[in-house]
Amino acid sequence: MAPVLGYWKIRGLAHAIRLLFHYKEAEYEEKYYVQGDAPEYSREEWLKEKFTLGLEWPNLPYLMDGDVKMTETSAIFAYLGRKHNLCGSTEEARIRNDMIYSVTTSNRSAFVSMCYNKEHEKMKGPFLESLGGRLEKYSQSLGKHDFFGGSELVYADLCVYDLLDIWNQFEPGCVEKHENLKAYLARIEAIPSIKKFLESEAGMKKGPFNNKIAQWGN
Repeated sequence: MAPVLGYWKIRGLAHAIRLLFHYKEAEYEEKYYVQGDAPEYSREEWLKEKFTLGLEWPNLPYLMDGDVKMTETSAIFAYLGRKHNLCGSTEEARIRNDMIYSVTTSNRSAFVSMCYNKEHEKMKGPFLESLGGRLEKYSQSLGKHDFFGGSELVYADLCVYDLLDIWNQFEPGCVEKHENLKAYLARIEAIPSIKKFLESEAGMKKGPFNNKIAQWGN
């Protein structure tokens, strides 16, 4: 039976997990939840199921894979990374995967907090001022390597790709200022199984990135 990935029908936290499944051409099923429209922005579609699925820590995203029922994005990535050999084949690659994943989680959190905040327009300026420095760090970290795992793609790469792609749509052209990051996005998008996914409706290339209640990317 194919694994089931449950999440909102947006890119959000789950899209890099979707990219992982498609990169490995691994069969899985999506369980989408849709947030209601304004002004209520109801989450009832999820809440009515939340405590009925047998999840120890009910949350989105969740993954059900046979006897495995789990939540928390980092735990899901660790599990799938081990299962699909995407944690890194050397100690150096594993260390870089863990480090880049953690950094990208922090960067995503800062960005998403701004997107959902009612003071979004006031926060946008300071975030854009910081964006150049954030991208410079990614550029320096990638260097001349093909991937953040060095010569091999690790699951953190899929998280970085997703975030840089969103940033590049939030502030068009920001990634292109760094030739190695521009080439990196193109390299990921050229992988046949990922290319096919991104060109599909499920690939959500143009979003939605966030839920309906967000101030940007909904």
